[in-house]
Amino acid sequence: MKTHIITNFTDSFSSYFDSSIMRIAREKWLFEPVFYNLGDFSTQAQHRVDDRPFGGGAGALIQIEPMYGAITRIDPENKMKKVYLWPRGERLRQPKIEQLSEELRDDEFIILCGHYEGVDHRVFEMFEFEQYSIGDFVVSSGELASMVFLDAIVRLIPGVVGNDASLHEESFSEALDGKPEYPQYTRPADFMGYKVPEILLSGDHKKIAEWRKKN
Repeated sequence: MKTHIITNFTDSFSSYFDSSIMRIAREKWLFEPVFYNLGDFSTQAQHRVDDRPFGGGAGALIQIEPMYGAITRIDPENKMKKVYLWPRGERLRQPKIEQLSEELRDDEFIILCGHYEGVDHRVFEMFEFEQYSIGDFVVSSGELASMVFLDAIVRLIPGVVGNDASLHEESFSEALDGKPEYPQYTRPADFMGYKVPEILLSGDHKKIAEWRKKN
């Protein structure tokens, strides 16, 4: 999965992509992020990429010129999928994540990271974007939303998670009828009087399965 990430804050990805599951995916060449700094495509002094919105209002928007320059450099024939995360997009749920992971894992695609108050809307008029939302709340940058999106789809690529079986029965999976995962416990069985449910210590796999389904 080769992902072209357009951002004005490339450093914000470093620590997360260099640790845990994302690091493993990169080391196995199952996920290859390539970064493009919007400032490199700026036409303004000091590589500035934002300006005030027409019509007034708070904050600033990413300008169309650097976005256009980056996208056409990466995809001159305009054939790649393009993704943008923002509140107006389709709200992501696990079945959609699973679909996207399958569609994108052997492909190249572009993620454009919004920032400030967002981006000049003409980028959506000039290019076709698949637009998604990670939830009905606001975060400070499109970089963070993009990391959440990429983590969700990359971890489902076969071979990324050491034990692929652990993906079968987890929150929102088909095996759990789309519900959150059941409570889990590990040793010690008794900690300061807080005890693991007896059923989980019984060895009766049928009753354990029933308990997990109930919970």
